[in-house]
Amino acid sequence: MIITLQIIFTNINQEKMKLILVLVLSTLLLLNVSAQETVRLFGKVTDFNSIPIDSVSVLLKNDKFENLYKTMTDKDGNYSMAVPKGKYYCLYAIKSKDYLRTKLEYWAWNVPLYNDLNLNPQYERMEIYGVNAFEPQVGPFDTYIIYFRPMSLTNFLRFTNGRNIRELEQKAYKNHDTIDIAPNKISPDELLIKINEKDAKVLTVQKIIEYTRGGYMYSYLVQVLKPQELTATPEEFDKISIILHSAETNEIGKSEVFVKTRNY
Repeated sequence: MIITLQIIFTNINQEKMKLILVLVLSTLLLLNVSAQETVRLFGKVTDFNSIPIDSVSVLLKNDKFENLYKTMTDKDGNYSMAVPKGKYYCLYAIKSKDYLRTKLEYWAWNVPLYNDLNLNPQYERMEIYGVNAFEPQVGPFDTYIIYFRPMSLTNFLRFTNGRNIRELEQKAYKNHDTIDIAPNKISPDELLIKINEKDAKVLTVQKIIEYTRGGYMYSYLVQVLKPQELTATPEEFDKISIILHSAETNEIGKSEVFVKTRNY
């Protein structure tokens, strides 16, 4: 191709040479963009009464916690975005004007976008943060242990009491204090956990204290029994959905995590 272009260029004027170069570069750029496969991430953001929430920011982040892609929900709570194929560190949904006032956030972790994915965030006053899940290493591999950090808006407002949260956090980190905004306890009855949309039985619930940036927060470990005849997604990820409805504060929240798994 280079030899052919050189022969052409010797027989045309300078302006035509520039035009041909622009056309060639534009064509190569278009080919590169089309070669990057994209998939569609879409869904509907609602509260727990299925009422749509408009003007919610839905964002995908990388493992450096940088925002990569963003869209907004419409008046019916719907959102949609086309993104390059791959696995993304997390997705979160937030409505800035409500945050820390009437609502917190929704999070999904280890989001596998290799095919179109329908993900329907729900959130209110309980945030379920930093979800991880794994199988105990001893067979028969019929359970998951799930870690999460629940954060209650009621407890948050009591903890801050009108003070600046950043200053309180920095003080806690410096003095190795505990930021206590989780429910004091969680029972199995307060949890609804699904794996690939099928109910999973809650076996145990344990409260733990977690070190974070010099301070401490309360988290929970929950072990669940996998549903029978569980079928993985085409990419062999299990989607674990957690809904916590706290009896202590009457607050509710949801989070999801995707876990790479073996073939069933």
